[in-house]
Amino acid sequence: MASRFLNRALMRQAVKTLTKPSQIRKQSTAAVAVVTPLEETSVEGGIIMKGVKIAGRPLYLDMQATSPVDPRVLDAMLPYYMHRYGNPHSRTHLFGWESDSAVEKAREQVAGLIGASPKEIIFTSGATESNNISIKGVMHFYRDKKKHVITTQTEHKCVLDSCRHLQQEGFEVTYLPVKKDGLIDLDQLRAAIRPDTGLISIMTVNNEIGVIQPVVEIGEIC
Repeated sequence: MASRFLNRALMRQAVKTLTKPSQIRKQSTAAVAVVTPLEETSVEGGIIMKGVKIAGRPLYLDMQATSPVDPRVLDAMLPYYMHRYGNPHSRTHLFGWESDSAVEKAREQVAGLIGASPKEIIFTSGATESNNISIKGVMHFYRDKKKHVITTQTEHKCVLDSCRHLQQEGFEVTYLPVKKDGLIDLDQLRAAIRPDTGLISIMTVNNEIGVIQPVVEIGEIC
């Protein structure tokens, strides 16, 4: 429930930002001098897009793909884009030390947020890399004993692509269907588990339709 309220709040903020560029300037010192694409193409009564005048303002509905940067994130990151740009792995000079310290602080903050140890937090470039590493890594590690993966038909594309890649390598994958409400059938999940099942990959919240899967119950079944 809390995540739903958070998502709604973020959506409202994003809509304000996208439809009223001036809103972001009120919340971010870094964005004051930025001219948005909408402002660059604005004309009386609408905008010019690809040489065509369009009445009104466009409505952005692709949030599941890319959403605007939170103004607070922009302000927090700007110093590292502009001045503290050292490589955190370069530990022989001040710039590297500063970046390394910032990364480790962020690691501790993320760990504290989800109740984990900082040693368990690994930063990647994003969900696609993380899912590829996790799915392929786990199954390759256990490939001598485990040859079966379970996922759903509505998973993120990078999960489905990783599973298809494993199938090309000789692994078997079960793609569970979902019910009309978008949730999986827990009895079908139980029935799909085999002695050689090495991994079950089911996303908590679907990035396109917002369905929240019963991960506690799924974990207990696993």
